Amino acid sequence: MHNDDGINGAGGGADGHPEDRPPVPHTVIEGRYELLEPIGSGGMGEVWKAHDRRLRRFVAVKGLLDRRAMTPDTQKAAMQRARREAEALAKIEHQNVVTVHDQIETADQVWIVMKLLEGRSLADLLSRDGVLGVPRAADIGLQMAQGLRAVHEASVLHRDVKPGNVLVRDGGQVVLVDFGIATFEGADRVTRYGGVIGTPPYLAPELFVPTAHGPTSASDLWALGVTLYEMVEGRLPFAGNEVWEVQANIQESPDPVLRYAGPLGPVIQGLLATDPNGRLDAAAAEAMLREVLADPGTPTPTRAATPAPPPTARPTPPAAPPAEAVPSGSVPSGTVPPGPVHSGTAPSGSPSASPAAREGRGRFRGWKIAAAAACVVLLAGGGWLVSRGDSGGKHDDASGQQGSGSAGGDAEQAWEQWKSARKRLTIGAKEDQPGLSFHDEDTGVWSGFDVDIAYALAERLGYDKTQVDFYGVTTANRASKLKNGEVDLVVASYSMTPAREKRDGIRFVGPYYKAGSSLLVRKNSAKYDLDEAVDVKRNHVEVCTARDSTYADKLQEDGYTTGKWQPDTYKECVERLLDKRSSVYAVASDDVLLAGYARNDPAHLKLLPSGAGTEPYGVAMRTDDPLLHSKVCSGLQQILAGKEWSEMYMKDLSPLTGRKTAPSRPELRPCAAE
Repeated sequence: MHNDDGINGAGGGADGHPEDRPPVPHTVIEGRYELLEPIGSGGMGEVWKAHDRRLRRFVAVKGLLDRRAMTPDTQKAAMQRARREAEALAKIEHQNVVTVHDQIETADQVWIVMKLLEGRSLADLLSRDGVLGVPRAADIGLQMAQGLRAVHEASVLHRDVKPGNVLVRDGGQVVLVDFGIATFEGADRVTRYGGVIGTPPYLAPELFVPTAHGPTSASDLWALGVTLYEMVEGRLPFAGNEVWEVQANIQESPDPVLRYAGPLGPVIQGLLATDPNGRLDAAAAEAMLREVLADPGTPTPTRAATPAPPPTARPTPPAAPPAEAVPSGSVPSGTVPPGPVHSGTAPSGSPSASPAAREGRGRFRGWKIAAAAACVVLLAGGGWLVSRGDSGGKHDDASGQQGSGSAGGDAEQAWEQWKSARKRLTIGAKEDQPGLSFHDEDTGVWSGFDVDIAYALAERLGYDKTQVDFYGVTTANRASKLKNGEVDLVVASYSMTPAREKRDGIRFVGPYYKAGSSLLVRKNSAKYDLDEAVDVKRNHVEVCTARDSTYADKLQEDGYTTGKWQPDTYKECVERLLDKRSSVYAVASDDVLLAGYARNDPAHLKLLPSGAGTEPYGVAMRTDDPLLHSKVCSGLQQILAGKEWSEMYMKDLSPLTGRKTAPSRPELRPCAAE
């Protein structure tokens, strides 16, 4: 169940906590709306599932967060915003905009009663899938544009368009939600003069010009462009968490690289025009998105045989005449114009569409021609592989374009030379960790999450499974195997730490998984009752862990008792734990690692979650191979971007963790430029 407020509430970014919830369940508002359970919260409001006793239906009711934590001034402003949100929504009736049913006000609370919708936010969708295929992104973008057009025609500005405020229902319907900071003609100002509120990565650059007169409909369209880019590229066009960081990146690089947008490229470019007067309006964007969806030959990027370049590198465009050789006003065949075609002047003060903006509907054809020409060139060059009927599921990343520049050619030539010297790829992995990395000595088969990650990486490096050799390593010797050149990579539940990189002279790419820490104990102990981690510490029983693991030092620091000698593998620790003559009563390691042992021997072993932090797993390699590092970084980014990672988790780790859905993918650490 999702709520009409989105994952992030007004202003975005704040999460409600149980102790902050204003009412208790089954509070009845005005004798009509019975609050049942909280289903979401944001910066200023919390949304409850409620039952309308009069009409006998379920609704969503949004109210302010804990008023006790507010000063009289902040409470007054919050109530004013809530009134304004209800007024703004009441002006709009559209299938792509959340519907408001009622507004109720008490002495210190404003309740907004809205239609209860089932679905998930676009932010959740992107967190799960990483990226969306072009057709699905175009469909979502089209519905967002339709909703924004209705919003603007009602003289309302949303001001916080972002994936967290876009609800995607199971049937595909898209609904704009959370109008908590919306404004409209005649609305009272609730922020200080000149103040800019919203979510930094989605704020338009004109809002920060000294002569700015506040947000316009063009500002909402900029945010739509950012969201479209994020859907198909898997990242934000302008990095940064703070306003100044984002705006500095916009000024420095106003034209973000488009690698997977295909025919959506012109739409995104038009929406991300830094000049609001040259930016597409909702009508023009809607028309262009319809054309993208109507074209049965819409190309979408699929995995190419050649791995993608590092994400920091700007792909080399197809060969085209020099810019100065192009006559003014013309577009050479096979090229995309470097900047957006002006579809009309965006409104400067009123959010309603201007006549010039409405003309954009008839001016989008130049964009369509440019997009089609670009697609022809890309298809001819082999950079795009057509996949008809893409619904936005698995996204197989590729470089998107085959660079014709010398830098790209040199890099590919260097990589081919690297591969020619290594006909087979040798990967170090552990042999004794069920579910993570296990080598069946009888069949010779390797299996587990680490193994699947390794195979997927090898494929992106240009090696098929028959060209991959696994080499058994342990916690204690994996660094030396790398440094000695016995393996090319290590994928072995290897926790990424700066200390390891410095001490062992290795380099990590990742994380590709984040594990929690845990303790494994005997299920029935005649001497101690070990039901919680604190029992292990309190009874001073001996804890075993693998030599050179991150736990070797942490255990003593955290007050646990360890032996003087630690084995090379966790398998040896488990064997000592099961030996009743041994002094070992617990094994400390990562939760998913120990879960494999517990699952294989449930009659004798059980897990005790200790909840002490996370262990980020990385792919390790030598520091003297920047080319390999670049390829692995690009390949791992591709794996994390699509459904492949979630499928691996569900196959290998879900049986160990008991989760019915895959967790959020870990965020890949930025790869240093070579």
